[in-house]
Amino acid sequence: MLFDNLVNDYEAWFEKHPEIYEEEIKTIKTLLPEGKGIEIGVGTGRFAAPLGIKFGIEPSKEMGEVAKKRGIEVVNMTAEEMDFKGEFDFALIVTTICFVKDPLKTLQNTYKVLKKGGFILVAFVDLNSPLGRFYEKHKQKSKFYKEATFFTKDDIIDLLSKAGFDDFECVENLYGKNLDNLSFGINKCNGGAFKVIRGRK
Repeated sequence: MLFDNLVNDYEAWFEKHPEIYEEEIKTIKTLLPEGKGIEIGVGTGRFAAPLGIKFGIEPSKEMGEVAKKRGIEVVNMTAEEMDFKGEFDFALIVTTICFVKDPLKTLQNTYKVLKKGGFILVAFVDLNSPLGRFYEKHKQKSKFYKEATFFTKDDIIDLLSKAGFDDFECVENLYGKNLDNLSFGINKCNGGAFKVIRGRK
């Protein structure tokens, strides 16, 4: 499992970049609905915990153990294996879609776990942004992104549509190509790196 041996490095990234982390949380919150939520690929609970999401799935046992310490109920499975039926008001996927083996099946399974009228939120680094292009160019040197497949906004909307979602909204943040010199601001989607797309079942 890719992230089993990277828990400490993953946690350290957020400690090193607290402002970026805070901006990502704020951006997700702008589209986050109320109700019972699940995070797909909950990791160490870095997003679920501050967003009030109490349940998640995570294939990495080591990461899941950290999430449990943050008060998250974690089931050890992949998104492709997920089989809950209509239990949740919303589902959150944060920078996980670029790591799953089958993105469409992941989104189709997420559709199934949602109640009718439920929401999906997909947060990701846009390949068409300066930061996304930088990550793609240098991903072989990255502990985290060497196995990633980056997507554009249109790619994600196309996948979501194929999975059955519609009524899309998109917001973004993080501008620039260098983590140490980013500007911030939540806007409708255009050239920002960190995008959140919300769709409805």
